Amino acid sequence: MTARSERAEGAAGAERERQARRAYRERNAERISAGKRAWRERNQEHIRAYRAAYNAEHREEVLAKKREHAARSSARRVAERRRKESKRASSKKYYEAHKTEHREYTRQWQARKRAEDPEGYRATRAKAQRRWWDTHKDEYNAKLRAQHRENPEPRRAAAREYYAAHAEEMKAKKRAYYAANRERVLAGNRAWKEREKRRLDAGLPPRRIRTTPAAERRANTAAADGFFTRERTPDEIAALRRKSHPTVELLQRTPPELVAAFERDSKRTRIEHALATDGSYASRQLLAEARRQLAAQQRAALREQRDATENARLDAIGKQVNDRLRHREPARRRHHLDPDPAAPHPMLNPNSTMGMNR
Repeated sequence: MTARSERAEGAAGAERERQARRAYRERNAERISAGKRAWRERNQEHIRAYRAAYNAEHREEVLAKKREHAARSSARRVAERRRKESKRASSKKYYEAHKTEHREYTRQWQARKRAEDPEGYRATRAKAQRRWWDTHKDEYNAKLRAQHRENPEPRRAAAREYYAAHAEEMKAKKRAYYAANRERVLAGNRAWKEREKRRLDAGLPPRRIRTTPAAERRANTAAADGFFTRERTPDEIAALRRKSHPTVELLQRTPPELVAAFERDSKRTRIEHALATDGSYASRQLLAEARRQLAAQQRAALREQRDATENARLDAIGKQVNDRLRHREPARRRHHLDPDPAAPHPMLNPNSTMGMNR
């Protein structure tokens, strides 16, 4: 066998081996993937350490690859965004040029789908409408609110007409809602009454929110624009300059006692509001009261200890003073019979220098 035939036989054998491995991988793809996942789970720490070591050893190469990948990804995103913008502009331009044809084609397509499968068409239509509503709900509601602010009369008229036509039905719905949510409604009423009471006790006016109509807003805006943008004549400017203004000394300042009273009432109102609305303050008050009682007990015990120490010191001083200043009786003389009962009485001593024997 020649060398060429040997090389051809070796290449054919390698190709057969590659095909056999490829066929094995295709037949056992799931088992191979599961084995790889299991191996990765068992060797997570080893894989992490290997990657860290490789990144540390080939840091510049890894960073260059990351930068290249980021640049390719950014260029791909930019190209995709430009392609979408170009397609959107082209589609819009084509739609503007063939708007009538497009609408006619859409109506024909909808009629054909509705005739082929009415139930499926309605289900697909409802799904598309629900998807659109979920995506544009906030935008659509904001648009409706803006329209109502600008012109609330159509909606109010429609509401009045509907209530007049369905008065009993609306009353029944309100009664049913109250019966099902009685505690919730009563809690809301109590909260509103308490809030209004706190406002009145604090000297604040009742909370009344009124939406300014669009006509009134436009009139106010026009008046403000007319006032601030109107050009003044030289005579008006001279009159304004000649007009006397009060000096700083003539301006009356707010008395300090009124400012102090306002600040004191404001702090009291804020504290009362916090205590009424924040439930955590109740536990804080109990904790503060317990701490005050414990501190009072500690102070009382310390005071008793100091008093006991001071009393003991004063008693010791008093004992020393008493021992030094107390009057002591003279020692009683011993009886003449104590040492020797047979000794003569002292009064019988003939050598006495007292009295008649002197």
